[in-house]
Amino acid sequence: MTYRVKLRFRAPLHVGFMDTAYELSDTLIHSDTIFSALICCHALLYGEDCTDELLRVLVEGKTRLAISSAFPSVGNVHFFPKPKGEDFGLSKNSSSPSSQLKKLKKVRFVDEDVLFKRAQVSLENVRGQFLTKDREALKEEPFLIIERPRVSVNRYDSSSNLFYFAEVHFNENAGLWFYLSVDANIEKEILSSLKLLSEEGFGGDRTYGFGTFDFELERTTVPNSGNRYLLISVCVPNTSEVKAVPEKVLNYDLVHRTGYVHMSDRRAKKVLAFAEGSVFKEPIEGTILDVSPEGFEQEYGHRVFRYARAFLVAYEGGD
Repeated sequence: MTYRVKLRFRAPLHVGFMDTAYELSDTLIHSDTIFSALICCHALLYGEDCTDELLRVLVEGKTRLAISSAFPSVGNVHFFPKPKGEDFGLSKNSSSPSSQLKKLKKVRFVDEDVLFKRAQVSLENVRGQFLTKDREALKEEPFLIIERPRVSVNRYDSSSNLFYFAEVHFNENAGLWFYLSVDANIEKEILSSLKLLSEEGFGGDRTYGFGTFDFELERTTVPNSGNRYLLISVCVPNTSEVKAVPEKVLNYDLVHRTGYVHMSDRRAKKVLAFAEGSVFKEPIEGTILDVSPEGFEQEYGHRVFRYARAFLVAYEGGD
């Protein structure tokens, strides 16, 4: 079963993407972050032995759990990452000055009608990071990033340090959404884990209630018609497809993925992955990687995995 999971946040969100840069927060949630959060909640609900078995069958491909990254939504308008290299005819057909065309470079997200129905748009449809045919949806910014001053106190000498912490505040009718595709044999466990995750929250400062959300599940199908494939997750090709990737990829961005392992002071191995918005002319699969730090399994009794499978949607690309 495939769902569109719609998130409405009850509290601010902080998703870090740069070490110690607390004054920055991402406005999307990467697929590997969602996967890791679900797995942690699964372990809380069902125990580590059951979660280890779930990870085993997922890594071996014996059951399916596919997750996209989470992108902005406003009301019933759902945004996708802008396909790298696509301009939807705006630069080709526009007589606007170059200063206006620079607005295109700032666009990170496009709505479904623009991406899949090739709705006619102009530069007037650009609203900051968004390209949408629905001008009413973006009368107001869907979210606001606030930097709040905070003070940390050194436990040894009581010296203080001022720093800023970024909080993403969503408007009442705005939030994030992602695809979740799951086999029937594990569906109940995954949806229960999602329910717990809504109370645990995403991102930083969860002890203060940050990142908690309400969610709605909508059964859906993934677009599968078109001549190009848009990556809407982070992805690392598996060993059997690495050599073929240069022939399949059209435009891409790369992103480093790492971070501290949950409930430890150890960092997972760094991974270089294809980023959301990368475009392929043929599908790729990706993989789930073992990113356990050296000696981690011996110390903590389990391994660490990073979800790097491709979640692709087909669309009709331009010339």
